[in-house]
Amino acid sequence: MSTRTARLRDALATPHVLPTFSAALTGRAAYALVLLPLLYAVSDATGSIAQAGVAVALYGAGASLLAPARAWLIDRHGARPVLGALVLLFGGAVAALAITSLADGPNALLMVLAVAAGAVAPPIGPTMRVAWGALVPEGDLLRKGLSFDAVVEELLYLVGPAVAGLALAVVDPGLALFVPAVLVVVGGLLFVATPTVGAMGGRPRGETVERRRSLLAERRFVAVLLPALVAGSISGSLSVAVPAVLSDHGGAAAAGVALGLFAGGSAVGGLVYGAVKVPGSPARQLVALALGLLTLSSLIAVVTGAVAVSVVVAAAGVFFSPVMIVAYMAAHTAGGEHRQNAATTWVNTSHNVGGAIGSALAGVLIAAAGTPFAVAVMATVALLLLVVSGVLARRR
Repeated sequence: MSTRTARLRDALATPHVLPTFSAALTGRAAYALVLLPLLYAVSDATGSIAQAGVAVALYGAGASLLAPARAWLIDRHGARPVLGALVLLFGGAVAALAITSLADGPNALLMVLAVAAGAVAPPIGPTMRVAWGALVPEGDLLRKGLSFDAVVEELLYLVGPAVAGLALAVVDPGLALFVPAVLVVVGGLLFVATPTVGAMGGRPRGETVERRRSLLAERRFVAVLLPALVAGSISGSLSVAVPAVLSDHGGAAAAGVALGLFAGGSAVGGLVYGAVKVPGSPARQLVALALGLLTLSSLIAVVTGAVAVSVVVAAAGVFFSPVMIVAYMAAHTAGGEHRQNAATTWVNTSHNVGGAIGSALAGVLIAAAGTPFAVAVMATVALLLLVVSGVLARRR
């Protein structure tokens, strides 16, 4: 691999990049800060951790399952009106959750507000990734911009829960919920007001059948989604398998360090991928990078001890961000002029669905037959999905 001549500073110095990215980052920070306050606010209001878990699950289900529908609305009617409305609705729903929890409101109302907040969660991250494609030329600068975006997002979700946890030590969870509500409204509206988002208009009325057809009906696009699904499933399964493997080797503390190193490795991988020229088409890169992630993560079935597991998990993490970066770049191309939000959102959804399936399946298999068996089964399924991805990408 040879070093690229384009630099990250060139991408960041492109007109409108910094104000657009800064506004989006402010709005996206809300997602990294909302889950812990939501969990504890509902728990305090209902006196039940089970009810709190249900509220978080409802929020997550609404956010993930309806993401393609929200992206379709943006592509159909334009980013500024739809995203602006979603930002205000989400901020209002989270604020309503805060008020209801502080007032010890009815359990049913808390559940309704949780699922409503998830249902209207504005896709600021996917829209920002579309904005990168409009702000910088395709090729080197776009790769660097998307790599930087992925690294910052990893750090956001690494630091956000820690900040939220520290805040909850001194602030009522209900009051803490106002912070993400304010962040998403302020950052989201600033993002919506940028010229780049304003230029994301809806589809013209005379759209062709090609534009109306679902992206999921296109083989090459499905080939992009499968590695993202595999990456999500690996991330989700590690969140269950690592604590199981380290139960007798440091327990929760060692597992927390190892999973944190996975996120750290992912951030490093994103920086490295943005700094070097990787040969091969996006389809080949996706399969190769996902294979690296799968191979290294599977080693947790055979290594023992906190140090060995941490090293393996950190090394696997190096491949995680590059998989998602290439998937977003390929989705940007596949979406064409009128389906880019839908394309990038489907990549997000595939990752989220994979994460949910991975964590659930890992828990069931580990409980039934132990970690090595669970890893073997899941690795086999993941390998088959990557083979299918390679076949679909090559078919004309």
